[in-house]
Amino acid sequence: MIEGTELTPAETELLAGTGYDDVALVWALIHLGIRTNPPPTPDWRPSDDDIAAAFGSFEKLSTLGLISVGRMEYIDGGPPGRHAPVRHVPEALEDVRARVQNEVSAAQVATDWEFACWVVATEAGLAVAEEASRETRPGRKRSLREMFSRRSRAW
Repeated sequence: MIEGTELTPAETELLAGTGYDDVALVWALIHLGIRTNPPPTPDWRPSDDDIAAAFGSFEKLSTLGLISVGRMEYIDGGPPGRHAPVRHVPEALEDVRARVQNEVSAAQVATDWEFACWVVATEAGLAVAEEASRETRPGRKRSLREMFSRRSRAW
């Protein structure tokens, strides 16, 4: 772990999730233990307290240089809603939080807010997740990155 820094098990879980893919808001809430899977109702919305808790963790992990939070953007400029190459665009947390709050309040269905932001691990974040994985599962043969790589045959 990072010297003098206490990550919660939920924050470590979020970092582990970023080790194998970019994490949408809905899954970040699940990793952080704020939302259940499946949700209590089909159109479950996070409360203001839920958003505050998530962004508290995002702020902490971002300040430590472990994650980047922002939006996804199609590289080829095409319309959304299709499988295409994307890139993560980091944004200021206050801008992301405002967008999340707006999308949650305006949502008619869950998918209106679930992808309002994305969390991506930095190299430091991936290293912390890997170290935490070794601490909780001694004798592990393969790293999280190896096991859950997008190029892995296990997928």
